[in-house]
Amino acid sequence: MSSVSLEGIKTDARYNWQHLYFVSKKRYKVFRQERTREVCRKAFEESAVRFGFRIRELGFGEDFAHVHMIVDIPSRFSVQQTIQILKSHSASMIFTEMPNFQKRYPDREFWSGWRYNGSIGPMTEKTVRSYIRRQDVSQRMLSEFS
Repeated sequence: MSSVSLEGIKTDARYNWQHLYFVSKKRYKVFRQERTREVCRKAFEESAVRFGFRIRELGFGEDFAHVHMIVDIPSRFSVQQTIQILKSHSASMIFTEMPNFQKRYPDREFWSGWRYNGSIGPMTEKTVRSYIRRQDVSQRMLSEFS
């Protein structure tokens, strides 16, 4: 089983990496609270361990309504299956750990139907990683208080 790390993963000889981008339903600013980001991050990491994905980069957007990831998807899964797994488990965990979200989302649909994915190769990875880090509110808040 693959270990999950958001930093320091060595580059593989093959590239099966995808840049994934999910948006909260109705673009609500649900990631303002660190607790929500932590629950979501934990859910993504649990899914990665269980299904053999590797998350190289994870960041929450500066509008507090979206998340970016660079994920290595094993060949036994399609990109669509991976997206479904990540969105489903994270939504379930958020509603379990943070029951107040059911008031905002009574239909229990945390993520919008919209998503983006793009293949990443050795030439584009540095650019995408830099973009995610510039977007990530968690990193910005840490640097402001340091």
